[in-house]
Amino acid sequence: MKRMPDEADPTFEVATIKPNESGAANIQMFRFGQNDFETRNSSLVDLIARAYGVQARQITGGPEWMSHERYDIRAKTDIEGVPNPAQVRSLVGKLLVDRFGLTFHKDKRQMSAYVLTVVKTGSKLKRTEFNGPGMSFGVVPKPTGATLLMRNGTLSDFSEVLQSMVLDRPVVNDTGLTNHYDFAVTFMPDDSQFNGHPPVLNGQAPKPDAPDAAASLFEAIQQQLGLKLEAQKTAVDVIVIDHVDKPSAN
Repeated sequence: MKRMPDEADPTFEVATIKPNESGAANIQMFRFGQNDFETRNSSLVDLIARAYGVQARQITGGPEWMSHERYDIRAKTDIEGVPNPAQVRSLVGKLLVDRFGLTFHKDKRQMSAYVLTVVKTGSKLKRTEFNGPGMSFGVVPKPTGATLLMRNGTLSDFSEVLQSMVLDRPVVNDTGLTNHYDFAVTFMPDDSQFNGHPPVLNGQAPKPDAPDAAASLFEAIQQQLGLKLEAQKTAVDVIVIDHVDKPSAN
């Protein structure tokens, strides 16, 4: 697919926002294509997290519906090509201002976070073999756990995925690694992950007591990727909501 020029400053020329009534607890899709965008079952908190690279706990203030009400969004960009990560954040940020009337300010606060580092023996990551633009990720449910797949992603991308989809607190990338990688990590979710709703296969959640159950996320990241994820209290950026409205009409 064609890549959007890095110097481009894209915006959405049209966007349709509809309530999602599925009852699902987590975001189901977040995808940018050649000149289109689609997300399913996203809350406003999900969108703010994606636009500004934060975790839900880093978003303070605002009404309760921000995290409870969920939306399906389809939009077209005014410039052709797949946007880079900075352009993705800019596009979603503009949508939040235009359709949700979002205003906020930033602050820094001490809070519990996870810090991602490389183990002493070095990482087991392999550089991506993908030559095109963009990063992709997904979570595949299995009877023995869940597999998180990443293609052409950096460890900053990985940290954002962990904090927005899997974990209950911010993730700070302190690996010092800047390359793009392809990898998969299979783990057994616990009750604190995926907002208490792990991905299911054929209606069945993974079973921690199964004989062939996968390792915990923390063990799996160390064993399979050569990285370490440790809980620490540290200063992190926060988004303080000043004003927000329910989305304007299509």
